Amino acid sequence: MADRWHAPGGWSVEVIRLSGTPDRHDGEWIRVRQHGCWVADVRSIREIERWIPLAELEPELSLTA
Repeated sequence: MADRWHAPGGWSVEVIRLSGTPDRHDGEWIRVRQHGCWVADVRSIREIERWIPLAELEPELSLTA
């Protein structure tokens, strides 16, 4: 299973893990970016739909074996 996806319009989504944050933002998050710029960190898949239709997300190809 991929931990990074992309969609038309320069959108990307990836699962990240934060720790030691000053605002207790620790844990597993889903990071949403457009053209490489941070848009939001969300907790649930449903929240992604504020920016990207889920049907448009495709797994990113991994170049590592």
